[in-house]
Amino acid sequence: MGTQIADDQEVFEIVDFTTASEWECFIAAVVEAVHEWRLSGERQLSPLNKGQLATAKWSERTVTVKFVDFPFKMTHFSIVSESIESPPDESEPSTEYENEEETERLPQALDDLMNRENDFPARAHCLVRWYGLREFVTICPSNPNNSILCPSKSKLLLSSLTIAANNTNCQVPMFVQVLLASEKMYLGVGLGSGVRTDYDMVHMKRPPRQCTHLAGLLDVFRSKLQCTVTSPPVLVSVRFTYVLTEWPHTLWTQQPPDFDATLTEVGFSDLGKLPFGALSDPVSELHLSATWPCVSEDVLVDSDVYSDLDPGSAPLWTARLVTAASPPCLLSEYLTEFLNLCQNSQSVTQILGPEFTPEVDARLVEGKDPAQFSSAFDRLTEPSVPTLSKMVGRVRPGSKGSKQSSSIQSGEMGPIPTDILVPILNYLFPDAEGEESSAPFPSSLSQIPEWNVEGEQAGEHPLKALLSNMKSSGADGLVWRLAVVLCHVTHSLGGLSAAAHLWHEVVLEFRYRWDNAISILGIGSGSPDLASTLLHQKLQMLNCCIVRRRTREQSSSNFATDDIEDDDEFYECEEEMEEEERSNGSRSSWDKPEGRLKRCGKLRLIKTNEQLFVPYTQEPAPMTEDRLEEHSDVLLRLGTDSVGSQLRARMMSASLLSDMESFKAANPGAVLEDFVRWYSPRDWIEEASDDSSQPPCGSLSARMQIPGNMWMEVWNNAKPVPARRQKRLFDDTREAEQVLHWLASMGPGAVCSHLQPTILHASLCRLAEERILFSLPAPSSLPQPCHSNTLATILDMIAQRIVRLSRQPPDTNKYQEVVDQIAEVEVCIARAQSVRHKLMGDITASHTSSSLPLEELVLRLLDSPEVVLDGGPRGPAAAVIRKLFQQANRASMLVDDSPQESPGSYGDRRSSLNFGASGTASELGRPAGREYLLRTLVPAPTAYSRPVPHRMFAVLLQNEFRLAGAYSQDTTFC
Repeated sequence: MGTQIADDQEVFEIVDFTTASEWECFIAAVVEAVHEWRLSGERQLSPLNKGQLATAKWSERTVTVKFVDFPFKMTHFSIVSESIESPPDESEPSTEYENEEETERLPQALDDLMNRENDFPARAHCLVRWYGLREFVTICPSNPNNSILCPSKSKLLLSSLTIAANNTNCQVPMFVQVLLASEKMYLGVGLGSGVRTDYDMVHMKRPPRQCTHLAGLLDVFRSKLQCTVTSPPVLVSVRFTYVLTEWPHTLWTQQPPDFDATLTEVGFSDLGKLPFGALSDPVSELHLSATWPCVSEDVLVDSDVYSDLDPGSAPLWTARLVTAASPPCLLSEYLTEFLNLCQNSQSVTQILGPEFTPEVDARLVEGKDPAQFSSAFDRLTEPSVPTLSKMVGRVRPGSKGSKQSSSIQSGEMGPIPTDILVPILNYLFPDAEGEESSAPFPSSLSQIPEWNVEGEQAGEHPLKALLSNMKSSGADGLVWRLAVVLCHVTHSLGGLSAAAHLWHEVVLEFRYRWDNAISILGIGSGSPDLASTLLHQKLQMLNCCIVRRRTREQSSSNFATDDIEDDDEFYECEEEMEEEERSNGSRSSWDKPEGRLKRCGKLRLIKTNEQLFVPYTQEPAPMTEDRLEEHSDVLLRLGTDSVGSQLRARMMSASLLSDMESFKAANPGAVLEDFVRWYSPRDWIEEASDDSSQPPCGSLSARMQIPGNMWMEVWNNAKPVPARRQKRLFDDTREAEQVLHWLASMGPGAVCSHLQPTILHASLCRLAEERILFSLPAPSSLPQPCHSNTLATILDMIAQRIVRLSRQPPDTNKYQEVVDQIAEVEVCIARAQSVRHKLMGDITASHTSSSLPLEELVLRLLDSPEVVLDGGPRGPAAAVIRKLFQQANRASMLVDDSPQESPGSYGDRRSSLNFGASGTASELGRPAGREYLLRTLVPAPTAYSRPVPHRMFAVLLQNEFRLAGAYSQDTTFC
């Protein structure tokens, strides 16, 4: 029984030989990617236009395929917006007769191999440059460190691609990347229409002697064809490239800003101006290419003994720039450091130590130092705005209670020396220097700075419409200067500690001005402007407190003086004054009117028929946006019930109560109707009366007669108290102390966060000062607007975004994105300035007819990957570039000025061995690279086969030699 069970088990052990192997799974993954990308079938595309491979946009689609556990990255490259015409359906018979040539149409890749309009594309994938392909597929290891070094593995992958292409009828060439990624070695295959194309490559450090000239390359090409044709016609394209890396006559003169020179030699104009420009030359190389495009091999002679490939005889000259990837630029460097400072949350005391603790109100400190009052009589004769130099020289070090003594202490202990700190403070507070200020504030603050065009009248700023809506501060005002100076100090004087030191001194200056009732200039007058930054509003609030305090103290002294002089002064009474005297004479001493400003037209009181006077009233309390939000939150928290509504009404009626008390004091015997006629005339319904001597007749409006009306309640509670004796609606002392505490509690990081819109505002204005910006094309790395691709349009887009960010809570990440875009614009302008300086030299400033072609050449070099020089080697642009090469050769002693040349050294013999006769030095020097492109159309592999394209691309550099060949053969008649 057991034996029977064992036999049954052996019967059911069936080996499935149809299971797919790992190699077949890899091929299936490649086939799946080909179907997903729709690469199967014939590709009927329009012929390539001239230069299309260099200027077109390319798309890349990538998928990961695995061979066992080894991942590969499979990528499809193609030109964007190529319309592919699908072949007709086989089930539908064609109505048109198809001749033999149409049925034997070659694959699209072979047509691209023979295309003559894109021989040397300036910017393209290496396979595009070597083979002229518009569409291809590559497969390479996902990890660049895991290169394919074994030949058997590369052949296995190439066989897999061949099977996948054959199974899917894919005519798009497929390549395998082998060896190291830096070597750019590819092996490929292309199938379709009965033709197989093998893409082979040779890469060496030194070329064989036979391959250093055109004649030897032709022999290699013919030997590779192995056809029965003895001398197949070969079309040749040759390009020699000369590289200019040194500019001896145009050294880069941009230097980092010198802070000491700014304060002493240059002046305050540069201290308040953001720096601009690249610290190193943003243009690293200029490539000049001499091209002989698509000529017969019999036209050119280039062998190991003689060559007629002189760049001066080339029919086509092209030039291109090689720019530095990310050259260091001053403006972007300043802004980046400023934004990094915004992320710091330390206070001034934490950064600098307890010696830099913010000062408090001296009236709150017990045990005042008697030295504070030692110079009290001297201070009486001081001007209203003392000079910083006098105060620094007079106050002895170590004394407390004065801003200047603290400046000396902090100047000795802080990171900013005193000899630099004092001029900076004089620039921020120019009125401290006296009447002869070095950098006074503008007469009127505006969001748009002055726009002066050289040699023309002042015009309208190009960013006026955008900057006028920005929530910032006035150009060249105090906040503007503070933001710019903080940038300078952070970059040049010690970073975070220097910024903390400067802010500490600025807060001390604000405290000093409040204690001495000295106005703050450069922030505008009046109540806080809610369209400005919060820091600007706080300073305006402090200024309002100073003005209110000074006005209050002056009014108190004036009233005291008036009471003394009333007994000694007499005036002649007019009729109206006599009437007033009579009315006042009938009143008791405690019922006399006070606080009268002027008469209110011809209005009279209803009960007494006396003149109605406008009283002196308290001005409404100014508020900043944060205080308005707090006030609104408090009112909302009271709720909507009756108690909350009553409390809300009382809070909002404080100003109304003050005005009623002032009105009662100025108009004894007045009633609520009299106050309404002056305060809210629309709530008084007057009845017509012919007798003007009688009291006016009328009634209050309906809303004023509602029971429990707030106005009636406030009027009944109001007492006749003039404005100067009332409790202040706006307590300037308390508000000023709150502002000063808010300023002192902020660290440099918080200050810079409030100054972010202002510093970006200043950066936009600094960019707009570069007039070359408005004629430059926009770089492809920045977002391109639909209506225009100029750099000026990009600047408008950046300004629009900054305007939106200025009205939002500070977001350092969003500001960093804007700074990156500003850096791109700065680099573009620096490149343009560098190219203009190199090509035009001294004629940059002059706009003559001879400079116009060079101006056009500068713009084309910046906008295009490669520029064709008009007139070839004999054009005006070629003459300028040739002069640059000659000067560089003389400077580097590559070409001797003497007519007799010295015998060649070992290095010369070695160089001639690598470059052949065509690589000898010319007026442009020795070519840095030579490229040869050979193509022909001959039958292969037999004489009776169909003619198929063949192509070989050779590159000879100083330490590199590469042969990239595409050799086809007819698989139908082989």
